[in-house]
Amino acid sequence: MKRIFLLTALCLSLACAKSTSLEEMIAQMIVIGFDGTKESDKWVEQVAKDIKREKIGGVFLTEKNIQNVAQLKKLTDYLKAQAPADAALIVAVEHDGSDANLFSLKKGFAPAYGANEIATSKDVNETASIYDAMCSSMAKGGVNVNLAPVLDLQRKIAGNAKESERSYASYEEIVTTYALLFIDAMYRNGMTPVVKYFPYAGANLWDDFSSRADASASWRFEQLKPYYDLIAYDKIDAVLMSHAKINDLDPKEPSLFSKTIIQNLLRDKMHFKGVVFVHNLRTDSLPNTLDFKQRVIRSVQAGGDILVFTNYFADNASMPFTVQKILLDAVRSGEISQASIEQSYARILTFKKNLSKRGSYAY
Repeated sequence: MKRIFLLTALCLSLACAKSTSLEEMIAQMIVIGFDGTKESDKWVEQVAKDIKREKIGGVFLTEKNIQNVAQLKKLTDYLKAQAPADAALIVAVEHDGSDANLFSLKKGFAPAYGANEIATSKDVNETASIYDAMCSSMAKGGVNVNLAPVLDLQRKIAGNAKESERSYASYEEIVTTYALLFIDAMYRNGMTPVVKYFPYAGANLWDDFSSRADASASWRFEQLKPYYDLIAYDKIDAVLMSHAKINDLDPKEPSLFSKTIIQNLLRDKMHFKGVVFVHNLRTDSLPNTLDFKQRVIRSVQAGGDILVFTNYFADNASMPFTVQKILLDAVRSGEISQASIEQSYARILTFKKNLSKRGSYAY
């Protein structure tokens, strides 16, 4: 009788256990930017509600959110406290060292250096110290994900200073060496890197995704070598997709919409098991024949796991609501399979578990 009672109790507890809904799985795929710097600000409060109600999986911080280290820590602690215990909040920035205004000395953060300045003027010991200071100051502010470093090989175009600034070098061994120093500094300081731009950004590296980039002419397969090496070293948890079109890899689709590039190349051939990030879905770097809805759907169809948006609002509604509805409708219509959403959700949970472990780094 006692055994029957225990068996019944176990069955009831399993039946009552909370199963994850499709809506909740999709929410973990959404990372949102917002206005505000403190708890009482209107849009900070709105984002906090979205986190608590499990409508988003993370936030993306820009200059409009960052005043100094103490202020940032207070803001990120407040937002992290709203997240469910089993799914840590992604607190992401994009700081590869080329934008000195985002985390400036004036705000109390460590000095920032562009990739090429590092590779041409600093040895590996100096670079390790510089990156450790950069990452330590970001982590003290509560940042746990950084969309960096750039793994693109430099093309050495005369007069293009911005490309030179953001690329370490034209040789893959140098890129891998210096990128690894940045990656290790992030891991040591409780942060997770999102390396970029897979497989190669082309002109978007210096034009801030303001144009459609066909990188076919400048593409060379050596561009993949830093990714191959860092995946083999188990140093890549996440990649950020390029918007460039590369005919040798996929003659039809830009990289972020290409299942051939994300699934066949990155996952199957290169054995990448982590999370694929996609961003800048509202920029002119994508075909103007595709509206926002199709851009969201196509990026997920191709294999994108996490979609990053810098603004809280879409055209007529909040971005979380808009993206959630687009993806729910796409699953219901059969444009996107529920299985692919479940796979993305599983990868994101693994990513977040690792995030929680690294986040235990104490300041």
